[in-house]
Amino acid sequence: MDNYINYRYRDFQNQSFQNEFRKGDANKADFTGTRLKGCDFRGVGLAGADFSETAIEKDDKKFQNQRIQMFLHIILGFPLGVASWFAGQLVIVGCGGEAASAYGWIENPFVWIFAFATAAAISQRRLFIIYMGLIGLMVIAAINSTALTVVGIGVMIAAFGLSLFGLYLGYKKGAIAVGMVWIAVGVSSAISAGYSWIKYREIHYAILFAVLAILPAVLATRAFNLHFAKVKMSVVTSFDGADLTNARFVNAVLENCDFSGANIEGIDWYGATFKNCKFPKGFSLDTQEAIAKNPEIVAVNNYVSL
Repeated sequence: MDNYINYRYRDFQNQSFQNEFRKGDANKADFTGTRLKGCDFRGVGLAGADFSETAIEKDDKKFQNQRIQMFLHIILGFPLGVASWFAGQLVIVGCGGEAASAYGWIENPFVWIFAFATAAAISQRRLFIIYMGLIGLMVIAAINSTALTVVGIGVMIAAFGLSLFGLYLGYKKGAIAVGMVWIAVGVSSAISAGYSWIKYREIHYAILFAVLAILPAVLATRAFNLHFAKVKMSVVTSFDGADLTNARFVNAVLENCDFSGANIEGIDWYGATFKNCKFPKGFSLDTQEAIAKNPEIVAVNNYVSL
């Protein structure tokens, strides 16, 4: 027997249902009369679910916040990437001096630890406050050599932990600031490859650094794409990849919905209205038949078939 889950006449905003409705689970979801804004139904199992009289619309406030965050990442991530590239060329030599080296980004890994740590801190407001607080403590502790050593070690540990989080953030969730650092790593790798071949004729190192330049480029691209997708998702309620077999959308008002990749076989669209919705390739609604069933309701306002 199916497990009945009642969400009738409730409001949901920016909520993910991916973990609540897994494909294959014996659930019967009832969203009748529910208002949904920017929710995530990607890959869920909602066969036979009832979305009758549901009102789905975009969340303008969330979209605005996501755009602000994206611009902040670009504004802070670009100089961070440039600075990490220039600083990554420096190698500490005798008596604390520094010298430029094409291989400095390998010989001085602390630059990248702090670069990824800063990128991760930028991406999370609370982490940024904590991280800057630690830096402030380090500046204050500079008046005492003992305190400076203790605080310095704490900052290094925090930076290393945040750098690992930065790697995760760029790969799993996407962050433009993290992507900028990956670009800096890729540029350094590419320059090292050229330097190895042109100056030293070391083809093996040139190939090695050229290969190393590819991975950061891939990771940077992924970080950018995931971040852009996150901004896009802020104005879309996505059913991409969901199983909606025999679901009901009777008299539903659907705006900015993405059904591309979803199984929509047997869905009852009676009386539903659509605006800026995406459907699987080849999908079409029999508008005349829908209107004939209920002449007072215009069945389709605007939909897009991918």
